[in-house]
Amino acid sequence: MQTATHTSTQPTWKQVFKDAVLELDPIRFQPKLQAAQKAIEDRLSGLCAGAANHRELMELEDARRTISFLARQEQQT
Repeated sequence: MQTATHTSTQPTWKQVFKDAVLELDPIRFQPKLQAAQKAIEDRLSGLCAGAANHRELMELEDARRTISFLARQEQQT
C-alpha cells in the first residue's frame, strides 16, 4: 500500500522523464523528449533554492543532462 502512495506522490517531472527515456518508438520519442525538458525546467524554476530538497535538485540536474545527451544523439541520427 505504501508503494502505491509513494508512486502517486512522485513528482510529475520524474514520470515524464521516465516516459521519454524509455520510449523506443522514434516517432513518439521527440515529443516525449520535449515534454521531459519542459517538465524539468518548470520544476527547476518552481523550486526555491533555500527551501528546495537538495536530492531533488541533484536528480533534476542529472535528468537535464540525460535529456540533453539524448537530444544530441537524436539530432545525429
